[in-house]
Amino acid sequence: MRNRKWSDDLIELSREYLNYDGVRVKSLNKEFGQLKIDYDKNIYTIIISNSDHTLTFTSVDEIINSGWVVD
Repeated sequence: MRNRKWSDDLIELSREYLNYDGVRVKSLNKEFGQLKIDYDKNIYTIIISNSDHTLTFTSVDEIINSGWVVD
């Protein structure tokens, strides 16, 4: 089950849209959230829906490599 991955098309779409603040995202672990971007500091934060958890990244590639894409 660990070898699941998103389609190449969705990954390419995500490379573009993960540069926009407020985009909805989803993970391979069936989690959902919203992306907040601090453009000045280059910090990408995913606020996970229905929880008080957040994830912080420093690049779009880091987000995608962690299993997150645009929803």
